[in-house]
Amino acid sequence: MKFLDVPQSGSFAGFTHSHNRAGQYRRNRRAPVQPLGTGRRAFIRAALTSASQGWSGLTDLQRASWSSFSDDHPLTDGLGQSFKLTGQQMYVRVGVNLLNSSASLPTDPPSDLDAGTLSGVVLTATAGTPALSLAYAVSPTTGKLLFAWSPPMSAGRSFNGRWWQSDALAASTASPLDALSKYTSEFGTLIAGQKLFCKVTPVSADGWAGVSTVVSAVIG
Repeated sequence: MKFLDVPQSGSFAGFTHSHNRAGQYRRNRRAPVQPLGTGRRAFIRAALTSASQGWSGLTDLQRASWSSFSDDHPLTDGLGQSFKLTGQQMYVRVGVNLLNSSASLPTDPPSDLDAGTLSGVVLTATAGTPALSLAYAVSPTTGKLLFAWSPPMSAGRSFNGRWWQSDALAASTASPLDALSKYTSEFGTLIAGQKLFCKVTPVSADGWAGVSTVVSAVIG
């Protein structure tokens, strides 16, 4: 239902607050239906389960070291506010990064926090003679690079919130990355005039994720 109040967004107790073109509204909170399915959704859920189970297999001393690491390494949320994870949350975060990079779950907190710095990231896409390539440079080249893609969309879009990861490659992998085959197997033939996004995330050998770079291109 619509109502008059200060601007609000998010869920609390049994209600979700949001707004649309007609104004502020409130509805009953519902859990979305998300079937497990296959592919990336199934993989990430399995990784979260494995990391949670891995935490229970650590010793008390190891768990204490993760809690200490979390206290010393606060994170920043989307509003620029600093916050700290619990030791278990940090372990799961790093563990999923490692599993997502085709590595094993950790026991000790990361010692290598240099995930690498990306530069020169350029996306090129053409439909006439189909091609999709991503040029990049990263330093150092000791970790992994995660490549995620958006579905094709209108050229007027400036933001994407849906990602599909195609590769987790060694940071030393030669540039440019030829992504045409994997992309089209997931999303179909490239169509001129549509837009797509690519997100590249560096991850250190110990599972510490660096700053992602997002680029886009209109298919020529």
